[in-house]
Amino acid sequence: MTIASPGGLRRLRPAHLSGLAILPFAMSLAACSMDNPDGFAPACPTVEVLGAAADQIAFTGPSHDIGHLASRASVTRVTGQCHRGAGDQKKTASVVAEVSLGLNVTRGPGTGRTVEVPYFIAVVYGDEIKNKKQFVEKVQFPANVTQMLTHTRIVPITLPVSRHVTIDGYRLEVGLQLTKEQLEYNQTHLIAPTFHHM
Repeated sequence: MTIASPGGLRRLRPAHLSGLAILPFAMSLAACSMDNPDGFAPACPTVEVLGAAADQIAFTGPSHDIGHLASRASVTRVTGQCHRGAGDQKKTASVVAEVSLGLNVTRGPGTGRTVEVPYFIAVVYGDEIKNKKQFVEKVQFPANVTQMLTHTRIVPITLPVSRHVTIDGYRLEVGLQLTKEQLEYNQTHLIAPTFHHM
């Protein structure tokens, strides 16, 4: 299993890769499996954006006014698809989930044209984090542009499955990698959004 995340953050924005209700998918989730073009793609795990880690706000100093804003990034959506992994389906079956995060990134006054946005993806089975990994997305701004909608590269995540380890037992938790100060700022200054199932 390959994959990310800090634990202990409040969960928010639950969704499923197989039918994400928060925002529309950019990639088809009804694609056929790689080893059987005529077959159905396997189900995908649930995806949760951790509410306290959905935004990252960085300042150039101790002041939190707009003039000292270095950058702000927000997770706007999660897109992806799943297909069967390679291997003997009886002994080493797996599902590969390909995940990408949509981002809204703003650069502040005095910030260069490149903003680095660290994020994480965690693989959870039941209530146990099985694996986690941190990534960095480098966002390059054109001249005279201060805000961009973009997306991260596609991250493939291999999830072993068997008769006793099923895909619906997995959950992917995603968010922006925050410092302690950034997490405290979010908890005290940002109002957590509420989502409803559609």
